[in-house]
Amino acid sequence: MRSNNMYYIGIDGGGTKTEAFLCDHDGRLIAKGVAGSTNIKSRSVEEVRKEIQQVMKALTCNLVKPEIEAIYVSTAGGDRVEDQERWKTWLLESLPEFSGMITVTNDAYGAIASGTFSLEGTVLIAGTGSIAYSISRNKPSIRAGGWGYLFGDGGSGYAIGRQALNVLTEMHDNIREKDEAFVRSMLSFLTLKNASEIITSIYEDGYPRLKIASLAKCVIMLGEQHNPIALRILDDACEALLKLVKVVHDDTKSIVLCGGLFQSELFRETFERKLEKSFAKLKVIYPELSPAVGACICALLTNSLITERMKKNLTSSYNKIEDSYT
Repeated sequence: MRSNNMYYIGIDGGGTKTEAFLCDHDGRLIAKGVAGSTNIKSRSVEEVRKEIQQVMKALTCNLVKPEIEAIYVSTAGGDRVEDQERWKTWLLESLPEFSGMITVTNDAYGAIASGTFSLEGTVLIAGTGSIAYSISRNKPSIRAGGWGYLFGDGGSGYAIGRQALNVLTEMHDNIREKDEAFVRSMLSFLTLKNASEIITSIYEDGYPRLKIASLAKCVIMLGEQHNPIALRILDDACEALLKLVKVVHDDTKSIVLCGGLFQSELFRETFERKLEKSFAKLKVIYPELSPAVGACICALLTNSLITERMKKNLTSSYNKIEDSYT
């Protein structure tokens, strides 16, 4: 006989970290798990598998007999069949007795649900990578971006960091005029004495993509200090993101903005100014919940509608869990 208190798992697999939540059928979040990046295209299979096992152990270690109804994974590359099958295999290794539904989708779904409590809407994600998505029940989904760091991810943290490194090396080579404040801050952030050490610092790093993306923090900090080069780099990133929105807009009335870059007030304001010029009436939604909670919402939606009571439970329990982590 099925228990009345079935559990649901939502996982957000990001380029920087993986976050997951366990919730009950009323939307109360019970446990949280955090691990490193599970991006299969930029990390080894064994690294990803290890991170998944870590996050699943954190979610289920206190359950005597976990009766899990559904698992929903919202992750970069989650719309590719081969990656979906690998995720399912790795999840079942952690929960061999699980017989419920496993859904693996791209990272747009959890992000949209975190702001709309539904599986429909338009979202722009700007974190380590970047992607824009518009999902509707009545129309085919529209996607722009999400091509990865080697030949895509315009406007992302990685793109910002890469452009900043390019500027720094051109200054070192006297290709462009040197900005002492920019050089000093970049080298300090990388804990380097001079630009000649960059090659070893980046190319011999265990996860160079993440290290380059982390430089976006330094660029934003410089932008807040009104550094003209940093402001130009951030402006370029916002222009690239705006191009993605123009592709997926499709007469939507609102857009969910999420990802690490939008945690910066400067970045939000810069992007919103550009957005307003192109879409004056477009409502911007900054989710109060994380994409991982959004993935939990997606898992719940596989079984039932999200009620107002469930929304309140999700929000209040999320705040409690986050407070306990700080």
